[in-house]
Amino acid sequence: MRSIRGQGTTEYLIILAIVIVIALVVVGVLGGFSGFGRNINEGQSRTYWSAAQPLSLIEWRLVASGSSSLVFQNQTANTITLNAVAWDGNNVSVDESIGPGGKYTLTTGGIHCPTAGQAFSATLAYNYDTPNLDDLDFNGTTPVSGNCQ
Repeated sequence: MRSIRGQGTTEYLIILAIVIVIALVVVGVLGGFSGFGRNINEGQSRTYWSAAQPLSLIEWRLVASGSSSLVFQNQTANTITLNAVAWDGNNVSVDESIGPGGKYTLTTGGIHCPTAGQAFSATLAYNYDTPNLDDLDFNGTTPVSGNCQ
């Protein structure tokens, strides 16, 4: 008689591979691993940035050429001095005091999006001072997204 050795192990490995492939397909179809791509829509971006502390970004209009605008709002009970904004690593000096609940519109030619009519996604960070502390940094964990004008 002939003995077949390892057949049970081979069958087990094949079934395990099939189960893993099916699980990956299901996770992909249900939108799993969404954090890997960091692709978010404009609504998700606006939700995150409108709740940011101490300065929220409540509006933005980016253009491929010309001047873009970012509107910041102070979410604290103290005056905040916005020193600089870093858009995708490009620094723009500001030096603007924003009172409690106040708004400040940064209009600059130093911030752009790549191509008019196409979606963009960019990192945003800012440096600020409070009445008690200087040179604080806020680095957004969600990119600013929208449609390039």
